Order: sequence, then C-alpha cells, then structure tokens
Amino acid sequence: MRGVRTAAVLIWLPVVVIVATWAAWSDRLPERMGTHWNGFGAPDRYSSATWFGVTLLVIAVAAGVAGVFVAGRSRLLTGVAGAVTGGTAGIWLSTAEAALSDGRLGWRFVYFVAGLGWGALVAAVAGPSASPVRPAPQGVDPLDLAPTERAAFSTTLRAPLIMAVTLVAALPIAVFAALAQPVLWPVLAVVLAAGLMFGRIRVTADTRGLRVVAGLIGVPVKRIPLSDITGVEVADINPLEWGGWGYRVIPGRTALVLRAGPGLVLHLRGGRRFAVTMDDPRTPAALLTALQARATG
Repeated sequence: MRGVRTAAVLIWLPVVVIVATWAAWSDRLPERMGTHWNGFGAPDRYSSATWFGVTLLVIAVAAGVAGVFVAGRSRLLTGVAGAVTGGTAGIWLSTAEAALSDGRLGWRFVYFVAGLGWGALVAAVAGPSASPVRPAPQGVDPLDLAPTERAAFSTTLRAPLIMAVTLVAALPIAVFAALAQPVLWPVLAVVLAAGLMFGRIRVTADTRGLRVVAGLIGVPVKRIPLSDITGVEVADINPLEWGGWGYRVIPGRTALVLRAGPGLVLHLRGGRRFAVTMDDPRTPAALLTALQARATG
C-alpha cells in the first residue's frame, strides 16, 4: 500500500515542477516563445507563453487525476499516467529553457524522453496490484441443441477506459508534434490506432468457431476454428495475470482484456489458451461446448 501512495505522489511531481518553474521563470519568459524548430534547430513558430503553459498544465493535471484513480488497481495504467505527466513536464522544461537561452531546442529534447521514462519509475514503485481471491474456473454445461439445429452468439464489447487512456496519452504527443517535433506524428498515429482497435470489439461464436473483430474499423483480431478448440470454461480474468490490458500475448496464453471480471477462456490444440473478457461469457461458452461436442461426437 505504501508503494501505491508513493506512486500517486510521484505522478503529481511533474505537475509541481511545471508550476514551480513557471512561477520562477515568469518574469523572464518572453510573451511569445518558440514552440517549433526547423531542421537547423532554430525556432520558426511562436506561441503565447501563457497559452502554451496553461495547455500543458491542464493535460498534466488531467493525467494526474486519472493516475490517482488507477493507482493500486492497475500497474500499467499507473505507469501510463506517470509517463503523461512526466512527458508533459519535459515538453515544458525543454521549451521554456530554450526560450530563456538561445531559443534553440537542441539537446533539451532529452527532457521529454526522460519524462516518458518517468512512467516506468512510477510503475516500478507502485508494484503489482493486489490480486483479489478468484474463484476456480467454472466449466459450463453444453447448450441443448438438436442434431441439426443452428445457433450463433454475437456481442459488442466496449472499453471506455482504454479509449480514455488513449486520448490522455495522445494529447501531449499531439501538442508536441504540432508545436515542436513533427517526427512524432507517426507515434500519435500508432496510439490512436490502438484506441480504434480496442475501443469496441465484436465477438461472434458459431459453427465456424470464435471470431473477434475490431468493431470501429472492422479489422479481424482473432479467429479460432471450432476444430482447434479442445475445451471451454468461464473464469474471472485478472488483467495482471494475463499481461495487462488490451491484446496480450504471453507464453502459453493470448488474451483480449478490456477490463477485470468474467471472461471466456478457450483451451486450444497445442496446449495454448485464449481469453476474452465479457459480461456474459457463460452463453457463448455453453454454445461452443455444445458445437464442439457435436462436431467431435
């Protein structure tokens, strides 16, 4: 618990750095400061120092609030919050110091990189989240299907937390890409693509097996033929035990984890397992159990 409290404090330390340095430098900062640099390192675009500082401070405070909320619940998200506050402070320090010296960004870009690394320190201090006692995995009775009866299951899963974290992470990257480093636009594209992939998921179970499709963009995430399924169960999914949130691949297991809670777990040929979290995993589990038994019977 002490580590969680310390991590929550560390998340807010970059916010304090922004406020303290702004107060210390306010009488020396120019009214307009360079916020974009050309290939020779000279500023070629300027913004209001007040507007720039306020924007970064709002982003850092929002990430700090989110970080306190997830501290102790998710080591991964705690680290992300620390990376956002640290990266935002790095943007401010590099830009403000450049304005106070020769106007060139130069080596000061390292402040931003170090700020992102702050998230790793926060995650390490937070330590693994406490895992509640989970009940044993639950087997399911097969759905009562006639020999020729056809049945299918389909549901849409939403992940507002993943979408929120994506937006919080994208904001400082977008600001710095627009104002200082255009090379970061591809990084922003990757972050937004991850949010689009996992913000809404469509899961379908039928005679073809299990299919998982990114609902917002229609990209297949996982397809498991019925013939590859050797067993089905319902279990409570702890994200930390499956590698975290999102699409996770660890030795012997693959999972699409959108939240903690009930999930569908498939045992596959070769000894691997695949899990996906959902509100009602028992229904597709019963259907797949019945279809798998009928196909092998």
